[in-house]
Amino acid sequence: MTLTTTHDVILSDDVITDYAIGALSPAKHVMLACQSEISQAVSERVAFQEDLAASMLEDGSSQSLSPLFMGNVLANLPPQERSDLNTSSDPENGLAPKSLRHMLGHGLQDMNWKSLVPGVAVHDIMGDRKTKDGDRLYLLKAKGGMKMPEHSHNGEEWTLILTGSYTVGEQLFTRGDMHIEDESETHSPHIDEGEDCICLVMTQGPLKMQGWLPKVVQRVVGI
Repeated sequence: MTLTTTHDVILSDDVITDYAIGALSPAKHVMLACQSEISQAVSERVAFQEDLAASMLEDGSSQSLSPLFMGNVLANLPPQERSDLNTSSDPENGLAPKSLRHMLGHGLQDMNWKSLVPGVAVHDIMGDRKTKDGDRLYLLKAKGGMKMPEHSHNGEEWTLILTGSYTVGEQLFTRGDMHIEDESETHSPHIDEGEDCICLVMTQGPLKMQGWLPKVVQRVVGI
């Protein structure tokens, strides 16, 4: 089977524009800010849209801009001046985008992971994974070689790959890729052998697990 990489399958123009004018939710905004730091293609598209928005302001456009314009959602976070944000001596911490390290106060190596089931752990960042409504943001780590339970979604799920990779069908997702699904899709990502896969995930509700055992586990661990 020939796998298709997704580096050229990137976010729609509407999403990029919403990011540039500050119209995304805080969780989605952080997701795209992080992707733009590790994907050259997305970074260039974001820069173009931000330049366009700035030109509209200079021309006296009457368009109303959100308070989140140009990344204020990150600028308003409590500043972290800790020395462990310096990644020069810690390559693993450097795998986390600067925006994410700013929120956490550290990199990936210093994560306080919460184990859900053997091989899968999470770290909550924003929102509550167990509630039915509202965007929530968290880090997910899955052991290399394992297959995630088959599931669909309540609303959208955005997954940004930070380390490792996984496949869904014939699609391969690697570092810097954004995998977006909605309630119409059912999938079961297979984590590639070797390196653990760490992802930044935005969901809009609990996952819809397929099969009785995953549903029972979900009630216990919440995801």
